[in-house]
Amino acid sequence: MSKGFLPLLFTLAAAHSFLNSNEVTENEVQQSLMDNLVTDVEMGPKWAEIHQALLPTYNALPKNSQGLIDHQAVRYVLHRMFVQKYGWYIKGLEPSGDHWHEETPEKPEGAKVKEWVPTYLQDLLEKRLHHKGLDLKGLVQLALSLEELVSHEAKNRLKTAYQIHDFQTSGEMARLDADDVVRTWYVSFLLAGNFSASSPEEVHSKKAIFARRYSDWQDADNWLGQLEKEHYQGISAPTFESNFDLVQKIGERYFRFNDGECRALKATMQDMEGKKAGRVRLSTFYKKSLYSHWRFTEKADYLRRLGALDDSDPQQPQVIMANYMMARPNCLEASGLYAICCRNECEDLMGQLEGELKTSMAEPSRILQLVTNMSSDTVVAPRALSQALQTRLREVANLHGGRVPIHGRLFAQWMHHAFPRECPYPHEFGTTSPQTPDEWMKETGASDSSATLEEMQEQVASDVCQLDDNGNPKAGCNEDADLPWSGAEELLVKSTVVKSPGPEVPMVPVLVKELDAEKELVQAKSSGSIGVIVAVLLSLSLAAALVWDYLRASANSRQSKGDVLYINQISSRDLQSKLLGCQKAMTVWALASVAWMMDLLDTTIFSCSMCCGIVILFGRNLQLGFGPKRELHKV
Repeated sequence: MSKGFLPLLFTLAAAHSFLNSNEVTENEVQQSLMDNLVTDVEMGPKWAEIHQALLPTYNALPKNSQGLIDHQAVRYVLHRMFVQKYGWYIKGLEPSGDHWHEETPEKPEGAKVKEWVPTYLQDLLEKRLHHKGLDLKGLVQLALSLEELVSHEAKNRLKTAYQIHDFQTSGEMARLDADDVVRTWYVSFLLAGNFSASSPEEVHSKKAIFARRYSDWQDADNWLGQLEKEHYQGISAPTFESNFDLVQKIGERYFRFNDGECRALKATMQDMEGKKAGRVRLSTFYKKSLYSHWRFTEKADYLRRLGALDDSDPQQPQVIMANYMMARPNCLEASGLYAICCRNECEDLMGQLEGELKTSMAEPSRILQLVTNMSSDTVVAPRALSQALQTRLREVANLHGGRVPIHGRLFAQWMHHAFPRECPYPHEFGTTSPQTPDEWMKETGASDSSATLEEMQEQVASDVCQLDDNGNPKAGCNEDADLPWSGAEELLVKSTVVKSPGPEVPMVPVLVKELDAEKELVQAKSSGSIGVIVAVLLSLSLAAALVWDYLRASANSRQSKGDVLYINQISSRDLQSKLLGCQKAMTVWALASVAWMMDLLDTTIFSCSMCCGIVILFGRNLQLGFGPKRELHKV
């Protein structure tokens, strides 16, 4: 855990609990999506803002044969956008070392909000659009729906704060009262909703206790004060709506304040580095906790499950700096929908690459040229990349026919080697999980996620390297500087296994086929145009056949009023029935055509339906066209 923050849970037996505000029902999820589908939001500034934020990553992602991005790529790009824009790790989208795999969580029976929400929303949207995959517009609609759910939760929490303070949501209030009710909301935000009270007196008492026990309260309160000063400028009597706007800003901007603590954590861990960049020996990690205010106490098994422990050398386990910083013990579970964690600085670096490359596959020479000139707060550019690093990238390119898929596991691993303090190590699928301490303890049956004092002292004492007073390995330690490398490749779009074309590169399974996005997109558009033309021709053909059959039946009906009627194997008694059948068939054709034009019916299904109708109509008339005529007297 990054600092001496003491978890504080208040009793939930009181009349008004903020935990109840975290619940989102299935109906609310459906309604949020429907609102963004039927409302003309494309002209609004919010739509344009989200569209612009998603565009660079969307353009660089591999597309499927329909020119769309597939299920897991949707999750990846949404995660990237929410982290970069608000610092939100949306539950169900957060990175865990296997975020490019299609592991869709099931919706719980109780329909309570958690990891199922993003997948459920995406499935609803894909089903409505009659295809697997989304275009940029669908992606924006999905992002807006998630934001609407977050906004809905924030409003419910604010209503709870009003109830606790006995304020009405209608009308105006004094500025001091607004500050009071907003700070009540703020405390519930910092406590992930684990806060309740039954009266104004009780809530004031509990907020005072929280302020004394929360180690960063003074800084957090000062940050809120600056935001209030900016927000309430020109507002003398705040309303519920103006207070709601403020709490939304808190949720959207808090990650900026949190970044200060994350920078302090990064600097502290960098001071503890050994010979391996971006790695801290587990003994040094624990020793810092034993002799300072930093609480680096997570058990080795818990760190391993989080993907924050490098135990490639069992004798010298090391904490992976970038993975640990983003791990759930260092996150604020501010919402039922998202957590605020230390930002993945590698996302910014990837954003630069995507903006320059504008494609999912790139030549290694082009990537090397760009990365050489990319900097971070621990890497100065321009720089000369090591020969080993250049060779690794070319090996990845050889595995994929000469180009590097920039959204694959091997390239993410290469970026970890290039920026070991910013880019997390990408573990192989299924080996890690972004669990909170409570979730890990529930899964494993452990009584605590923190190591005991004895366990930490034992780890420090058993280190094979000598440690100086600062907890750093002394000269002569056999620790080398090389970071581990795994040859397993995993990409965003699943497909068949691909093997290395040359014997000089080890054959490793690739879970994904590489798509030439531009070629696929052109083919998709071309085939789509041809499909529409075929559907129109089939529809017009069936319409002409139905009209002809109807006119023929009408003529026979008029003729049957005479004394004698010759009809090809059909009695005059059936003429009215056939005439009614023709009318029904024409109605069905009209409804199907309208549904297709409104994009409610897939083009392929519509074409097949029209074709079947033509065949059935032709077959029936062909059968009636043969056989001897016989005299049928009028009934």
